[in-house]
Amino acid sequence: MLSVAGADMRLDLTVSLEPGFDFLSAEYAGFYSADRATAFQAPLWMAMIHSRLAGGLNATQQTLTLRNRADGALVAVIPLVLQRSKGIRLLRPADFGVCDYNSIVADRNMLGMIAADANLVAELNALVSGADILMFRKVREDDFDIGRLFAGSTSTPAENAAYHSTVGDDFDAWRSRTIRKKFSKELGRLQRQMEREFGSYEHRAAANEDEIRKAFDFLRASRSGRFEDDLLQSDLYFEFYRDYAIAAAERGEAVTYVSYVAGEPVAVLFGLVGDGEFHAVLIGSDTQRFGRSSPGTQIIYQIIKRRFEEGFRSFDMGLGNSGYKTHFRVEETALRNHTKTFSMAGYAMATVYHHAKPVKNLLRKFVPNVR
Repeated sequence: MLSVAGADMRLDLTVSLEPGFDFLSAEYAGFYSADRATAFQAPLWMAMIHSRLAGGLNATQQTLTLRNRADGALVAVIPLVLQRSKGIRLLRPADFGVCDYNSIVADRNMLGMIAADANLVAELNALVSGADILMFRKVREDDFDIGRLFAGSTSTPAENAAYHSTVGDDFDAWRSRTIRKKFSKELGRLQRQMEREFGSYEHRAAANEDEIRKAFDFLRASRSGRFEDDLLQSDLYFEFYRDYAIAAAERGEAVTYVSYVAGEPVAVLFGLVGDGEFHAVLIGSDTQRFGRSSPGTQIIYQIIKRRFEEGFRSFDMGLGNSGYKTHFRVEETALRNHTKTFSMAGYAMATVYHHAKPVKNLLRKFVPNVR
């Protein structure tokens, strides 16, 4: 029970493990919102992670919920999965390497109240103690500190930050302060050159299932051999991303943007928009035929412009400061990784994960998709 700031405001919540929690339910659809989590906790994305990835990766759903005792209304949802590998029981967010941000779905002020209630924190910790280690990764530093809910956890900065560009209300002013003048002119010249040499050059969202399927076939082929451990080369992940993109287009959770030259894809940019902001997740371009024309950079610039015209003011370019992002002078969002251990095996894994970078890559072989 909790009394806040002298007021007679008390929490009376139940803390439960709900392994059958339905992320496509009307209940979760009504509870989820942009101020309670990110697009990576949106209903369809969460549902398909559990239904399409968990089973193939030897994981089971372990969703934790906090509800009002009086009426059962949701107060917080913690989407976790339990994954077993080499005898280790690893509890972590429902992610499997596909989420840029992991988050508890709840009002942030409410999470602060829960964290201040020793009984609720004890109940939460009891529910996760069946694992060897709780590994809660990729938490934004500007988000709620989940270490406050899991007593005795360890936190260290993530190796990769996320990067975004805030356009503001004046696109021309953003372009002039963000993109070098010479490079900005070069983008326009390359657009015109492509049209002269090859025909129409347009940038738009894939309009139907057939276009999305073709875009993902192109995306997979264009990335082949270019990225180490590229998830898109796995049939399990490729089908997850593609089928999600098709279903999410109808629900407004994701968009597959395509640059077409004479009607054929030359670049694809796929991202989530479930919280109202575009989060770039996958990008690929035909660098063999059109490398000199920078189709990958072109699609990013053109889609930032398009979304600005549609009323959006920020563009999230995702994890890692890849070379093309430097053209846009992106801003950094730092991330943190949290672990809480319950056994010697879990403690050893956490020690390696937080402090031994030279052997950290071994974890990816030991426990799949620790990204």
